[in-house]
Amino acid sequence: MSNSAPRWWRLIGTALSFTAFGLGALLLAVPITLNRLLPGPAPARARRGQYLVHRAFRLHLWLMETLGVMRCRVDGAERLSGKGQLVIANHPSLIDVVCLIAQLRHANCIVKAQLWRNPFTWGPVSGAGYISNRDSAQMVDEAVAWLRGGGTMVIFPEGTRTRPNTPPRFQRGAAHIALRADCRLTPVRVRCTPTTLTKAEPWYRIPPRRFLIHLRVGEDIELGPFLDDGVTPMAVRRLTHYLEQRFTQETDAHERQPGTGPQATDHQHPGS
Repeated sequence: MSNSAPRWWRLIGTALSFTAFGLGALLLAVPITLNRLLPGPAPARARRGQYLVHRAFRLHLWLMETLGVMRCRVDGAERLSGKGQLVIANHPSLIDVVCLIAQLRHANCIVKAQLWRNPFTWGPVSGAGYISNRDSAQMVDEAVAWLRGGGTMVIFPEGTRTRPNTPPRFQRGAAHIALRADCRLTPVRVRCTPTTLTKAEPWYRIPPRRFLIHLRVGEDIELGPFLDDGVTPMAVRRLTHYLEQRFTQETDAHERQPGTGPQATDHQHPGS
Protein backbone atom coordinates (compact mmCIF):
# COMPACT_ATOMS: atom_id res chain seq x y z
CA MET A 1 0.00 0.00 0.00
CA SER A 2 1.35 3.42 -0.95
CA ASN A 3 2.52 5.84 1.72
CA SER A 4 0.15 8.41 0.18
CA ALA A 5 -3.05 6.40 0.59
CA PRO A 6 -5.98 8.83 0.61
CA ARG A 7 -7.78 9.65 3.83
CA TRP A 8 -11.00 7.92 2.79
CA TRP A 9 -9.13 4.67 2.23
CA ARG A 10 -7.35 4.85 5.59
CA LEU A 11 -10.68 5.55 7.28
CA ILE A 12 -12.16 2.42 5.69
CA GLY A 13 -9.01 0.49 6.61
CA THR A 14 -9.28 1.64 10.22
CA ALA A 15 -12.93 0.58 10.39
CA LEU A 16 -12.05 -2.81 8.91
CA SER A 17 -9.21 -3.18 11.42
CA PHE A 18 -11.46 -2.52 14.42
CA THR A 19 -14.09 -4.89 13.05
CA ALA A 20 -11.47 -7.58 12.46
CA PHE A 21 -10.12 -7.12 15.97
CA GLY A 22 -13.53 -7.66 17.55
CA LEU A 23 -14.36 -10.66 15.39
CA GLY A 24 -10.88 -12.06 15.91
CA ALA A 25 -11.26 -11.85 19.67
CA LEU A 26 -14.51 -13.80 19.48
CA LEU A 27 -13.01 -16.43 17.16
CA LEU A 28 -9.91 -16.71 19.36
CA ALA A 29 -12.17 -17.93 22.17
CA VAL A 30 -12.50 -21.26 20.31
CA PRO A 31 -8.83 -22.36 20.39
CA ILE A 32 -8.45 -20.72 23.81
CA THR A 33 -11.27 -22.92 25.15
CA LEU A 34 -9.81 -26.02 23.52
CA ASN A 35 -6.45 -25.17 25.08
CA ARG A 36 -8.04 -25.28 28.53
CA LEU A 37 -9.08 -28.89 27.89
CA LEU A 38 -5.57 -30.02 27.04
CA PRO A 39 -3.44 -31.68 29.73
CA GLY A 40 -0.77 -29.86 31.65
CA PRO A 41 -0.39 -27.54 34.63
CA ALA A 42 -1.99 -24.09 34.65
CA PRO A 43 1.24 -22.22 33.75
CA ALA A 44 1.72 -24.41 30.67
CA ARG A 45 -1.86 -23.78 29.54
CA ALA A 46 -1.35 -20.05 30.13
CA ARG A 47 1.79 -20.04 27.97
CA ARG A 48 -0.06 -21.80 25.16
CA GLY A 49 -2.84 -19.22 25.43
CA GLN A 50 -0.29 -16.41 25.36
CA TYR A 51 1.21 -17.85 22.19
CA LEU A 52 -2.23 -17.88 20.56
CA VAL A 53 -2.71 -14.21 21.45
CA HIS A 54 0.79 -13.45 20.14
CA ARG A 55 0.03 -15.05 16.77
CA ALA A 56 -3.35 -13.31 16.55
CA PHE A 57 -1.73 -9.94 17.22
CA ARG A 58 0.94 -10.55 14.59
CA LEU A 59 -1.82 -11.33 12.09
CA HIS A 60 -3.67 -8.17 13.06
CA LEU A 61 -0.54 -6.04 12.56
CA TRP A 62 -0.06 -7.60 9.13
CA LEU A 63 -3.65 -6.65 8.26
CA MET A 64 -3.26 -3.02 9.38
CA GLU A 65 0.04 -2.62 7.53
CA THR A 66 -1.38 -4.23 4.39
CA LEU A 67 -4.34 -1.84 4.50
CA GLY A 68 -1.92 1.10 4.70
CA VAL A 69 -3.23 2.27 8.08
CA MET A 70 0.02 2.00 10.05
CA ARG A 71 3.57 0.68 10.28
CA CYS A 72 5.38 -0.94 13.20
CA ARG A 73 9.13 -0.57 13.64
CA VAL A 74 11.15 -2.32 16.36
CA ASP A 75 14.72 -1.48 17.36
CA GLY A 76 16.50 -3.85 19.74
CA ALA A 77 14.04 -6.73 19.43
CA GLU A 78 16.85 -9.17 20.30
CA ARG A 79 16.69 -7.86 23.89
CA LEU A 80 13.18 -9.28 24.28
CA SER A 81 14.24 -12.91 24.39
CA GLY A 82 15.04 -13.48 28.06
CA LYS A 83 13.28 -15.54 30.72
CA GLY A 84 12.18 -13.95 33.96
CA GLN A 85 12.03 -10.61 32.16
CA LEU A 86 9.81 -7.68 33.10
CA VAL A 87 9.17 -5.42 30.11
CA ILE A 88 7.88 -1.95 30.94
CA ALA A 89 6.64 0.51 28.34
CA ASN A 90 4.84 3.81 28.02
CA HIS A 91 1.40 3.69 26.43
CA PRO A 92 0.75 6.49 23.89
CA SER A 93 -1.78 4.65 21.72
CA LEU A 94 -4.37 1.89 21.89
CA ILE A 95 -2.52 -0.15 19.26
CA ASP A 96 0.92 -0.18 20.95
CA VAL A 97 -0.23 -3.09 23.16
CA VAL A 98 -0.78 -5.15 20.02
CA CYS A 99 2.62 -4.16 18.64
CA LEU A 100 4.48 -5.13 21.81
CA ILE A 101 2.73 -8.45 22.46
CA ALA A 102 3.30 -9.32 18.81
CA GLN A 103 7.06 -9.33 19.56
CA LEU A 104 6.81 -11.77 22.50
CA ARG A 105 5.88 -15.43 22.03
CA HIS A 106 4.93 -15.98 25.66
CA ALA A 107 4.16 -12.90 27.72
CA ASN A 108 1.88 -12.32 30.67
CA CYS A 109 0.24 -8.93 31.21
CA ILE A 110 -1.51 -6.94 33.89
CA VAL A 111 -4.84 -5.81 32.47
CA LYS A 112 -7.87 -3.91 33.69
CA ALA A 113 -10.44 -5.91 35.62
CA GLN A 114 -13.30 -4.85 33.34
CA LEU A 115 -11.81 -6.83 30.45
CA TRP A 116 -13.06 -9.98 32.19
CA ARG A 117 -16.62 -8.61 31.80
CA ASN A 118 -16.23 -7.74 28.12
CA PRO A 119 -17.53 -10.52 25.83
CA PHE A 120 -14.90 -9.66 23.19
CA THR A 121 -11.89 -9.82 25.53
CA TRP A 122 -12.93 -12.28 28.24
CA GLY A 123 -11.77 -15.35 26.31
CA PRO A 124 -8.26 -14.17 25.39
CA VAL A 125 -7.39 -12.52 28.73
CA SER A 126 -8.59 -15.46 30.81
CA GLY A 127 -7.19 -18.14 28.52
CA ALA A 128 -3.77 -16.46 28.45
CA GLY A 129 -3.68 -16.31 32.24
CA TYR A 130 -3.38 -12.53 32.30
CA ILE A 131 -3.36 -10.88 35.72
CA SER A 132 -6.18 -8.61 36.83
CA ASN A 133 -5.53 -5.28 38.55
CA ARG A 134 -8.67 -5.75 40.69
CA ASP A 135 -6.68 -6.43 43.89
CA SER A 136 -3.31 -4.67 44.00
CA ALA A 137 -1.71 -6.97 46.59
CA GLN A 138 -2.79 -10.13 44.76
CA MET A 139 -1.71 -8.58 41.46
CA VAL A 140 1.82 -8.02 42.77
CA ASP A 141 2.03 -11.52 44.26
CA GLU A 142 0.90 -13.19 41.01
CA ALA A 143 3.26 -11.12 38.86
CA VAL A 144 6.23 -11.85 41.12
CA ALA A 145 5.44 -15.57 41.10
CA TRP A 146 5.22 -15.58 37.31
CA LEU A 147 8.59 -13.84 36.94
CA ARG A 148 10.31 -16.05 39.51
CA GLY A 149 9.01 -19.04 37.55
CA GLY A 150 10.91 -17.83 34.49
CA GLY A 151 8.00 -16.16 32.73
CA THR A 152 7.96 -12.89 30.80
CA MET A 153 5.73 -10.04 31.95
CA VAL A 154 4.60 -6.84 30.19
CA ILE A 155 3.49 -3.85 32.27
CA PHE A 156 2.46 -0.33 31.30
CA PRO A 157 3.32 1.50 34.54
CA GLU A 158 1.12 4.50 33.77
CA GLY A 159 -1.95 2.30 34.08
CA THR A 160 -3.65 4.15 31.22
CA ARG A 161 -2.75 5.74 27.92
CA THR A 162 -0.29 8.62 27.98
CA ARG A 163 -1.74 12.03 27.28
CA PRO A 164 0.05 13.66 24.31
CA ASN A 165 2.82 16.16 25.14
CA THR A 166 2.85 15.27 28.84
CA PRO A 167 5.64 13.47 30.75
CA PRO A 168 4.87 9.94 31.96
CA ARG A 169 3.54 9.47 35.47
CA PHE A 170 4.14 5.92 36.64
CA GLN A 171 2.29 4.03 39.33
CA ARG A 172 4.51 2.16 41.78
CA GLY A 173 3.26 -1.35 41.05
CA ALA A 174 5.82 -2.06 38.30
CA ALA A 175 8.75 -0.99 40.48
CA HIS A 176 7.42 -3.03 43.39
CA ILE A 177 7.12 -6.13 41.22
CA ALA A 178 10.58 -5.67 39.70
CA LEU A 179 12.30 -5.29 43.06
CA ARG A 180 10.48 -8.18 44.73
CA ALA A 181 11.14 -10.52 41.82
CA ASP A 182 14.72 -9.20 41.36
CA CYS A 183 14.30 -9.90 37.66
CA ARG A 184 15.52 -8.53 34.37
CA LEU A 185 13.93 -5.11 33.89
CA THR A 186 13.81 -4.00 30.26
CA PRO A 187 12.43 -0.60 29.20
CA VAL A 188 10.65 -0.14 25.87
CA ARG A 189 10.10 3.42 24.69
CA VAL A 190 7.02 3.63 22.44
CA ARG A 191 6.36 6.49 20.04
CA CYS A 192 3.31 6.96 17.85
CA THR A 193 3.80 9.41 14.97
CA PRO A 194 1.48 11.14 14.26
CA THR A 195 -0.48 10.62 17.44
CA THR A 196 -3.67 8.58 17.14
CA LEU A 197 -5.96 6.40 19.25
CA THR A 198 -4.98 8.34 22.36
CA LYS A 199 -7.09 8.38 25.51
CA ALA A 200 -10.71 9.44 24.84
CA GLU A 201 -10.00 9.87 21.10
CA PRO A 202 -12.56 8.16 18.82
CA TRP A 203 -11.30 5.60 16.31
CA TYR A 204 -12.61 7.56 13.30
CA ARG A 205 -10.44 10.61 14.06
CA ILE A 206 -7.62 9.31 11.93
CA PRO A 207 -4.27 11.12 11.52
CA PRO A 208 -3.31 13.04 8.35
CA ARG A 209 -1.10 10.18 7.15
CA ARG A 210 -0.28 6.58 7.91
CA PHE A 211 1.02 6.41 11.46
CA LEU A 212 4.14 4.73 12.78
CA ILE A 213 4.45 2.81 16.04
CA HIS A 214 8.14 2.75 16.95
CA LEU A 215 9.28 0.40 19.74
CA ARG A 216 12.78 1.12 21.00
CA VAL A 217 13.99 -1.62 23.35
CA GLY A 218 16.56 -0.29 25.80
CA GLU A 219 19.32 -1.94 27.79
CA ASP A 220 18.30 -3.75 30.96
CA ILE A 221 18.12 -1.62 34.10
CA GLU A 222 20.38 -2.70 36.94
CA LEU A 223 18.31 -3.17 40.09
CA GLY A 224 21.22 -3.59 42.52
CA PRO A 225 21.53 0.11 43.44
CA PHE A 226 17.87 0.16 44.47
CA LEU A 227 18.10 -2.95 46.66
CA ASP A 228 20.76 -1.84 49.15
CA ASP A 229 18.24 -1.89 52.00
CA GLY A 230 15.88 -4.49 50.58
CA VAL A 231 12.45 -3.99 49.04
CA THR A 232 11.35 -0.95 51.02
CA PRO A 233 8.77 1.73 50.17
CA MET A 234 11.69 4.14 49.68
CA ALA A 235 13.35 1.76 47.19
CA VAL A 236 10.08 1.45 45.26
CA ARG A 237 9.68 5.24 45.13
CA ARG A 238 13.30 5.70 44.02
CA LEU A 239 12.97 3.19 41.20
CA THR A 240 9.64 4.65 40.08
CA HIS A 241 11.14 8.15 40.00
CA TYR A 242 14.18 6.86 38.06
CA LEU A 243 11.95 5.18 35.47
CA GLU A 244 9.90 8.34 34.99
CA GLN A 245 13.05 10.41 34.49
CA ARG A 246 14.57 7.89 32.09
CA PHE A 247 11.50 7.72 29.88
CA THR A 248 11.13 11.53 29.91
CA GLN A 249 14.80 12.08 28.99
CA GLU A 250 14.66 9.57 26.15
CA THR A 251 11.56 11.29 24.78
CA ASP A 252 13.23 14.71 24.90
CA ALA A 253 16.40 13.38 23.25
CA HIS A 254 14.40 11.73 20.47
CA GLU A 255 12.39 14.85 19.72
CA ARG A 256 15.60 16.90 19.36
CA GLN A 257 16.83 14.62 16.58
CA PRO A 258 16.23 15.88 13.02
CA GLY A 259 13.31 14.28 11.24
CA THR A 260 11.76 12.65 14.31
CA GLY A 261 9.30 15.29 15.44
CA PRO A 262 5.57 15.23 14.85
CA GLN A 263 5.96 16.62 11.32
CA ALA A 264 8.45 13.96 10.20
CA THR A 265 7.52 12.42 6.87
CA ASP A 266 6.66 8.76 6.40
CA HIS A 267 9.40 7.61 4.07
CA GLN A 268 10.52 4.24 5.36
CA HIS A 269 9.45 0.85 4.09
CA PRO A 270 6.89 -1.13 6.07
CA GLY A 271 8.26 -3.21 8.91
CA SER A 272 6.84 -6.14 10.82
